[in-house]
Amino acid sequence: MKNCLYFLVTLTGFLFYLSSCEKAAPTYIIPTTYNFDNVNYSGQTTRINMLKELADYAKSANTMGAPALSAVAMTNMYTNVNAPFSNADLNNSVKQLKSKTDPIVQNNFESYMTALAAASQHTNRVATAGQAGILSSNDGSKSYLLNSNGMELAQIIEKGLASACLYYQATVIYLGETKMNVDNKAIISGKGTNMEHHWDESFGYYGAPIDFPSNTNNLELWARYSNKVNAILGCNSKIMNAYLKGRAAISAGDYDTRDAMRSSLKTNWEEIHAAVAISYLNDAKTHQADPAIYYHNLTEAYAFIAGLKHGASQTLPDFDINGILSNLAGSSDPLQANLYSTSIQKIDNTINALANTFTNLETVKASL
Repeated sequence: MKNCLYFLVTLTGFLFYLSSCEKAAPTYIIPTTYNFDNVNYSGQTTRINMLKELADYAKSANTMGAPALSAVAMTNMYTNVNAPFSNADLNNSVKQLKSKTDPIVQNNFESYMTALAAASQHTNRVATAGQAGILSSNDGSKSYLLNSNGMELAQIIEKGLASACLYYQATVIYLGETKMNVDNKAIISGKGTNMEHHWDESFGYYGAPIDFPSNTNNLELWARYSNKVNAILGCNSKIMNAYLKGRAAISAGDYDTRDAMRSSLKTNWEEIHAAVAISYLNDAKTHQADPAIYYHNLTEAYAFIAGLKHGASQTLPDFDINGILSNLAGSSDPLQANLYSTSIQKIDNTINALANTFTNLETVKASL
């Protein structure tokens, strides 16, 4: 009996010793806004502003009789050479868009710019099948420059770079192993540790204010796209909470939580991509009787579907994405795709293909 008691006491003491040796789970406060010490993502803001100015220039040919665009001017903005921007701060920056764009498609965008410049030679013509030109909405309030196949190449450039540059950098690069496997001890004034800084740079590409989503004013690109489908998906909070929790976890050395938030961001951002594509397809269906709005929305949907190739959490392989694009518009190359051949049945098939893959969207696809 004494031996049994001695054994139990010894075992209890040993287990207590082991538990006392276990590393305590870190405790830390997760803020409600992106207001951490030593945060800097100015480079990401610069690139967003470069893309905005490039997109504004590309869309300046959207009215009847507008001056033709210069392919050189657009490629200069893409590479930031020859002081191409109206904002001197952008011209003086060493940043650019092309070098940060997914290498697989970097050169494609220059081809799109050349094709857009060629289409802009016809702003005095009405767009029809086989003829580039301007197409105006039924009420005359909106107009768009379409190529001879009904594609609005300005949207292919803007939405394409939002994916191939911003989304790619945020998820593949800055949330990737190379950028996360770095020092997290030495603090650089104004930037934090290398790991904190890389996380902040990923957040910067999202284009949200620090008090998002309670503040939805002045949203840039991806934050704005997210907000388009937020009422149905609740994605604004999912993204922001993951960024807040992940950043706090990094500062506390809680890498398990950091990695969980990395995974959440990659998954939810990709789902936003697919949801926004479906949303634009639904918008196209709604405006079937208003061709300018119809082709505008179809182009945006096409661009977002193509953009699914550039994320860290790529659910659909490129082959399948190309198949979806080809089924929608006849080709996975926007310079060959023909939106004049797109039917409502093809749109519905595309919506179903996306919802079948991103199963969270299946029950809400008609509402997006």
